[in-house]
Amino acid sequence: MNINKIITEYKTNTRLKQVVSLFSVNIVGIPLAIITSIIITRYLGPQGYGDYKFIINVFTLAVILGTFGFYHAGNRALVLVDDKQRAREYYGAELVILSGLFIIICIALLLYAIYDNNIQEKGLKTILIYLSPFVWVYLLVRYFEVLFQADNRIKLLAQTRLYPKLGFFISALVLYFILPDFPYSKLLIVFFFFLTTQIVVYIYVLYKVDISFGNLKLRIKEIWNYNKNYGFDVYIGSLFAVGFAQLTGIFISYFGIDNSGVGYYALALTFAAPLSLIPNVIATTHYKDFSKKRKIPGKLVLITVALSIGSLILLWIIVPPFINLFYGKEFTPVIQLNIIVSIGVILHGMADFVNRFLGSHGQGKALRNSSFIVGGSLMIFNIALIPSYGETGAAYTKAITGFVYLLTIVWFYKKYVFSIKDN
Repeated sequence: MNINKIITEYKTNTRLKQVVSLFSVNIVGIPLAIITSIIITRYLGPQGYGDYKFIINVFTLAVILGTFGFYHAGNRALVLVDDKQRAREYYGAELVILSGLFIIICIALLLYAIYDNNIQEKGLKTILIYLSPFVWVYLLVRYFEVLFQADNRIKLLAQTRLYPKLGFFISALVLYFILPDFPYSKLLIVFFFFLTTQIVVYIYVLYKVDISFGNLKLRIKEIWNYNKNYGFDVYIGSLFAVGFAQLTGIFISYFGIDNSGVGYYALALTFAAPLSLIPNVIATTHYKDFSKKRKIPGKLVLITVALSIGSLILLWIIVPPFINLFYGKEFTPVIQLNIIVSIGVILHGMADFVNRFLGSHGQGKALRNSSFIVGGSLMIFNIALIPSYGETGAAYTKAITGFVYLLTIVWFYKKYVFSIKDN
């Protein structure tokens, strides 16, 4: 295919434009995130950076535990609706539900900060109390991710992924070059800039969504029914898969003298995270199309696998010299962790690709059951490996459960495809 044909295909193919747009945003976000992490690790040091990632793990886990499936219910409602006004009303109803969830989660975090022994031992009680009222920012992150892909709002989804990274990157430069000797808590000032950049972007995005609160009671009732039939099943599964994954960093903290191991493991995941972009971007932009197909196109699978494997090999070549050059000897443990973790990430990415197809077809119970299996495996291996091997045990757990996840979700996919043929 010559260059003119490629250009013509790009101009006429809406899905291709969305794939390129979202993938480009994610690619741009990678160096921003990595450079920001270099600055923040130097600003906070291994232990401080570990504290920073630990608190983010706690907030993310709190959101996973406290959403009760309502976001997934909204996702299902938006997938099935073609009326724009009704879609705007679903966004409004979900935002009202978010407000109620925020109150519950905020109270739970405050109690956790006050009474948990590990928080006391690590000296994080005060900062966690200060930050707990801002957990609504993390709720909005989930709100945008789940709803925008269902409504095919790819442009807005791209903005929520890129703009906060860009803003925090600029903030990190300010911290490092203008406030290097901040006289108070460096961890607190880092979170101040981090949350501020997120808040500014998300308020702008909410304005662009053009939310409507019309027919509010009716829309909340409809979302409630979708939650009973679909959302809660996915939520229960998320507690086992995604929730237990967030517990990994917390486990490392509880079995470590300090939180440096949390930081090492988080950095390894940061470098490996781009491997999941290819299958996730392709699946996200094809999500609504998947709902109208009987199976995943074979060509799409081959392209996704080839690009993912090529990216894995490239990552293994680049990361070791990069860590030594920009992070220094204090962070050399990240090199070995990254090799192990990246295998798990690429397996999880491919499994998520298949997961999106099943989700677009409303196969909530299949997603829930697969999450039970993966989450159970994750918990078992975390408990078995982290107490003795710390962050290295967590890395091996990531690789093992990635393999379990892929096998499990493929089995459910084939079962569903065969059931369609039989009908």
